[in-house]
Amino acid sequence: GKMNYGELLIPGKSNKEILISTYICHPSLANNELSGMVMTTYLAKHFQNKILNYSIRFLFIPETIGSIIYLSQNLEHLQSSVIAGFNITCVGDDNCYSLLPSRNGSTLSDRVARHTLKHIEPNFIEYPWLKRGSDERQYCGPNINLPVCSVMRSRYGTFEEYHTSKDNLSFISKSGLLGSIKAYTDILFTLNKNNKFKSTVTCEPMMSKRGLRPTMSGEPGI
Repeated sequence: GKMNYGELLIPGKSNKEILISTYICHPSLANNELSGMVMTTYLAKHFQNKILNYSIRFLFIPETIGSIIYLSQNLEHLQSSVIAGFNITCVGDDNCYSLLPSRNGSTLSDRVARHTLKHIEPNFIEYPWLKRGSDERQYCGPNINLPVCSVMRSRYGTFEEYHTSKDNLSFISKSGLLGSIKAYTDILFTLNKNNKFKSTVTCEPMMSKRGLRPTMSGEPGI
């Protein structure tokens, strides 16, 4: 048969990419599923007309089989281009923010996610990699090793409404969803400001003519 999925690439100045992936296979579940689609759609619209340093690739795929098939067709490109990635799910409730890091645990995605969450909710919950349960299993799998993590509210499997009919529109909230949107907007903004600087001079630059040298005596060599 065939499998349909949605894909949008917003080009930046660099061909290096940020990957945003969400799944679309059981949209009747509000927090576990629908919240991810709504927020990813908002992020795509928000950044579509922005001047970006890095390109952003948005994926709307069926969970597990979707990421497996997409990886099978695009692995070489993703491994050479993706500098950070996020699997979007469970972002609509009002509970504490949580982080499911990548298998590596210290990728650029992980570091920026921790930095952002510390400013939003310092007591956020960070789960170990062994608590994984979504498409990060595929993106971070052996021989794949993409820098993909998940910033959520309640992690899948930790709330009683999970995978039941109680995961409906009354379980998620406007404030919960807007809070998650702000978190991911901050994350993407931070990533696009994460420049690497390279010296254009040999030896030490002339500090005094740039106003960077103190006029009072200080430590030698400073």
